[in-house]
Amino acid sequence: MQEVFVFICLALSVWLISCAVEARSTFWAAEVLKVRDGGYVPPAPYFLTNLLCRAVCFTLGFLEVGPIKIVGKERLPKNGPRIIAPFHIDAGDASIVSALIGISPMYYLIRTTEVLGYRGWIATMTGAIAVDEETQEGRTRAFKAAVTALSSGGPNAQLVIFPQGQLVPDEVIRRHEFKSGTMAIAKLCARKRKEPIWIVPLGVHYKTDPKEATLFQKIVQGLGFKKFRNLFGHQNYGAVAVVGRPFQVTPKTAQVEDIARGIALDDDAEKATDMYVQRLSLLQRSAKKHSAGKLDLHLSLKEGNSD
Repeated sequence: MQEVFVFICLALSVWLISCAVEARSTFWAAEVLKVRDGGYVPPAPYFLTNLLCRAVCFTLGFLEVGPIKIVGKERLPKNGPRIIAPFHIDAGDASIVSALIGISPMYYLIRTTEVLGYRGWIATMTGAIAVDEETQEGRTRAFKAAVTALSSGGPNAQLVIFPQGQLVPDEVIRRHEFKSGTMAIAKLCARKRKEPIWIVPLGVHYKTDPKEATLFQKIVQGLGFKKFRNLFGHQNYGAVAVVGRPFQVTPKTAQVEDIARGIALDDDAEKATDMYVQRLSLLQRSAKKHSAGKLDLHLSLKEGNSD
């Protein structure tokens, strides 16, 4: 009799677990379809999905980027909503951002072409907001979704945006490639939340000299898999990212003194973008210096100076 009772309990447990798994699978399947359409804010990421995102980015970073060095991580704002705005060079940028923020919830913008197949499931569960860049309606929907995600998020909500909206493999900063949408999103969110939004610029430089290959990379290439690590573009042998001094986008027009001191952005999105690009240019130079093992003291002091 006792054995029958145990069997019934086990069978009931298996049935309940299978029902729960099926229910969650059905729920996420519906969310994936919404994300693939673009301009939709998926459920807020939680610890397990944050852990999934970190695991995926760590794995891809190890395989495709190599050793990642973050300089100035302590400059990240301790509190408050923020937008992480890196220079967009390579698909490995996602791994660099993940190394910077660790296991913490975030939303990020990604193209609808990048959420197909199994990638759609991973993206949906880790906070992806897909952008259909083929139509103006698609871009507008994504803009509104980004504003919704950041403005209605928690006290430390964060959004990752690449202001260019495209890859720049040659690592050359061209002002005309930077769109003002990032600053416009920050301004709208600051007004909706009635508090400042931090903008965190991030300079990124990839090492492409084979002489800097790690032991793993040398073994893989020695076995004949010479194209294994350049499936996403050029081969990388590590990367250096430099975190810049954050800006604040305020709900109201910033004081002229604060703008002059570099701690607040001008109310105009284009002027704010100008300031961001100038700061990013310094960060790129600093990242290249760190990569070459030549610390640029002047740039470090300029970026690290807090008013």
